[in-house]
Amino acid sequence: GTPDRITPEAAQTRRCGDTMSPAPSPERNQLKALLDRRLIIIAGKGGVGRTTVAAALALRAARQGKRVLLAQTKSKDRLPQLFGVRRNFAEVQPVTENLWAVNMSPEAALREYGVMILHSAFLYKQVFERDVVRAFLRAVPGLLDYSMLGKVWFHTTEMVGSKPRYDLVILDGPATGHALTLLNIPKVILDTVPEGPLTGPARDCYQLLTDRARCLLLIATLAEDLPVTESLQLASGVRKLGIGLGPVVVNRLYPPRFASGLAALALDELSSSTSTAQDPLLGPLLAAARLSRQRALLNDRHVARLRAELPLPQLHLPYLFTSQFSVTDLQELASRLEGQIEGLGAL
Repeated sequence: GTPDRITPEAAQTRRCGDTMSPAPSPERNQLKALLDRRLIIIAGKGGVGRTTVAAALALRAARQGKRVLLAQTKSKDRLPQLFGVRRNFAEVQPVTENLWAVNMSPEAALREYGVMILHSAFLYKQVFERDVVRAFLRAVPGLLDYSMLGKVWFHTTEMVGSKPRYDLVILDGPATGHALTLLNIPKVILDTVPEGPLTGPARDCYQLLTDRARCLLLIATLAEDLPVTESLQLASGVRKLGIGLGPVVVNRLYPPRFASGLAALALDELSSSTSTAQDPLLGPLLAAARLSRQRALLNDRHVARLRAELPLPQLHLPYLFTSQFSVTDLQELASRLEGQIEGLGAL
């Protein structure tokens, strides 16, 4: 649709890469640094770049020296393109130093989860691979999805000798509604399933999700009307589940090239000249510059709305104008996060 008309005076100043410092909120208890958690969940509206945000955050944490696992839930196979590698991520695969990734399927996750809770591959085959049991499992709402969440929880508990296999697991979660359903399954199991092999892991998973010292959920969004509105709804749903909220990641921000200073004055002066605006070379450039400024100012308005209605720290990522996103672009976003994350302090 047509962008809302706003004036520079109505927009608050914002620079791509700056970290906002909103008023304190209940989520900002002084506990520990963001990347010191065991699990970070990335959630948000479809199309806001959740996978890109998760991959950039994983790369940043790996650069810091943490052993990181990036786990996806039956997502489009973008990891080879993002990381510039030729691998099948159906199983956990190394990406670069300190970084591993997996694109989980419900069936594979259920197999691993079944082996984990039964402590035996033989018993799993005898129980879970019978036709009657397989048909029953497919009929249980949410169980296949829960197997992926259970697999993520299991990876947070893996040990190699006396050390965790992964210091940090980052879950690239599904879109808003599906994410809330997925994250609520452990509580539903505890409330409805009799005590048994399924409830123990569900209890441990629920305790992990609701312990903000070990787990935080980061909402990824765009500075646009619908993504911001859905982000506010997602935040409300996450709080009801008892899961701690971390910083909001605002993705694809337009650079404020013509918002102020000499660039703004030059654009206004040139635009006021009819002959310049109609020039076959300068005219299209001026139109593009005006559109860029309008988009940046519109971003500012929605960033301000987020700050007012969801008083959490913000991490900002710029719009990278590229025809095909590559590992170089991902590295650029990871670098953009570096100073911002350090500036957050304890959360």
